[in-house]
Amino acid sequence: MIETSHIDFKSQFYPKVMALGRKYASSLGFMPEGGFEDHVRKQCVIVAHEGDSLCGYVMYREVPRHSRISIVHLCVDDAFRGQKVSKLLLDSLRQEYETSYSFNGISLNCRDDYEYATKIWQRYGFTPRNKIRSRSQEEHYLTFWWYSFNKPDLFSQIVADSTKIKALLDANIIMKLRDAGDVRFLPAEDPTCLLADWLVDETEFYYASEMFNEISRDTDKQRVKRTKGFLTSFQEASHNIEERKSVSISLSQIMTGITENDISDREQVATCIVSDIKYFLTFDEGILEHRDSIEQEYNVKIMTPQEFTITLDQILHEDSYSPRQISGAVSHTISKLSPGEVKTCAELFWYNRSREKKKDFINAFYQILNENQCVVESIKKDDEYVALYATKRDGEVVSIPLLRLVESQNEITILMGLMSQLINQAIESRATKIIIEEVSLREKHREVLYRFGFLNREGKLQKLILRGNVTKAQLSQYCLDNNVQIDVPDLNNDIRLFEFERFLFPLKISDLNIPCYVIPIKPKWAQELFDTKEAGSMLFGVDITRLWNVENVYYRSARTLTEVVPARILWYVSADKHYSRNKGIVATSYLEEVITGLPKDLFRKFKHYGIYKWEDIYKLCGADINKPIRAIRFGHTEVFNSIVPYNDLQKIMGKKNTFQSPVEVSEEVFNEIYKLKDVKRL
Repeated sequence: MIETSHIDFKSQFYPKVMALGRKYASSLGFMPEGGFEDHVRKQCVIVAHEGDSLCGYVMYREVPRHSRISIVHLCVDDAFRGQKVSKLLLDSLRQEYETSYSFNGISLNCRDDYEYATKIWQRYGFTPRNKIRSRSQEEHYLTFWWYSFNKPDLFSQIVADSTKIKALLDANIIMKLRDAGDVRFLPAEDPTCLLADWLVDETEFYYASEMFNEISRDTDKQRVKRTKGFLTSFQEASHNIEERKSVSISLSQIMTGITENDISDREQVATCIVSDIKYFLTFDEGILEHRDSIEQEYNVKIMTPQEFTITLDQILHEDSYSPRQISGAVSHTISKLSPGEVKTCAELFWYNRSREKKKDFINAFYQILNENQCVVESIKKDDEYVALYATKRDGEVVSIPLLRLVESQNEITILMGLMSQLINQAIESRATKIIIEEVSLREKHREVLYRFGFLNREGKLQKLILRGNVTKAQLSQYCLDNNVQIDVPDLNNDIRLFEFERFLFPLKISDLNIPCYVIPIKPKWAQELFDTKEAGSMLFGVDITRLWNVENVYYRSARTLTEVVPARILWYVSADKHYSRNKGIVATSYLEEVITGLPKDLFRKFKHYGIYKWEDIYKLCGADINKPIRAIRFGHTEVFNSIVPYNDLQKIMGKKNTFQSPVEVSEEVFNEIYKLKDVKRL
């Protein structure tokens, strides 16, 4: 009998999956060293097996940015063809995610000339949505296949996104890709992972105009012709030439070489910088050697093709939400709209590329301004308007009749930060519902709102603010009583129920088998990362770069307990006489990711969150950069109105604990602590 299951590193099937993937690499596409490891670590590999024999596997990625599951490999061993192994694997994948509240369906890219695979997709229920040329030298076309989970009331169907991840390829990589069919590369120098079909849907590759200088230096006319033909697979990066020259001169202070190749390297990196392309891919040791200095000075990341491919999920997440984009020297401010700003905003925030008539928007805008209960506010970046919104309170309901953003590189970051702030403000003020009344929401903005738990109700997006603790047995009735019009997951599946809880934040399901940790944190870092009440201000008016961090990262010593994901966090602030909220629990968060590694590696991975500086990390590791530390990524933080003091914790836990390091506690202990978050103390 053939069975399916997820695998981890201890599974006997882990090496067999890698061997099977290598065996069929010609049709599956090249997977770099570490690629299989990364997917197994994320538990994104399902195997079909008969006893000890591997029949096949499906390797996939969770892509929250696009609200979908993306299949990377579906591979069946020849010996098991005709035994419905593909169906079993797809069934297992579908059943894993079809009740999820984060994903709309399953997608994949498949070459048109793979007739056998095409029949599999069609038979299973996938439908072809669009077609695009592959990146191989031969002229092949890929079909984007989509399997919908059919959630019209929960999510709009989003199967494509114009905001692909852009990367500029070093000339040397392009040359290697050109010769890929004739040359065998060492694993560490193999760029062919960039040609994988599954990357086409989410990446766009560019080259610098400097490529033509490289080509002109080639004396082989046939190879020149071949190179020019191959370049058509990519796009030339458009940029201001004078600006590029200036950046190239500045780069010479970091990349100091004077050879022809050195100059060419600087020109290519400079092109990437001024073209607003965030990623530069290279194998050049001279460039990689200086990448920390370059990245510190410019908004660019330098990677090898393997690093780029393996960390694509993180890159997608970072590009869709990067708090660092709104920190530093850039100043964001929120303020009420003054009479002198009205005319300017009426002109600026009309969506002229939509079907909306300008006159209609201006009339609606002035009507909102004239409502007594409406508060209209703008967000500015260095005195330039980036967002405009209005809020209105009617009893326990918060309405948002106006929500507009200027198109920019960081508009999603701004929207996510703003919604996080408005939701927390609603929680704080005891509101029960938030209604988005804005009639001209862009699709990418809707996608963000769905992630925050907004649902389509009566033609408007609404989020219920559900509080308190309920048991699994009470959940269905609770949802019915509160008009939550989505199905409750299987009560035996704690992971899906945990996801459901997150979707209905700040509601807590009290009897889930989910780990919970009390993690100590110094008051300084609590204030920097999430504790707005310590700042002595309510939401608006405190440091925006802190409040807008929907997710954040906290670094700690790696000597003690290793937390597992998913989990809850209770934040224990240590004693410090300079802070009023100390020596007690001040907040709870969801634990998203735990990674142990070397300080520089972790700082590189998470520096886009923007709170920690390298000096902070250096101090944490005791100036020993070879000493491992731990990074904890967390989100959905609920700050307690009242601190739960140390003495109360000891009573609840039944034993003394100094909380010098993380402590795992039971669900019962979490619930008792959580009940005290609003208890006022003298």
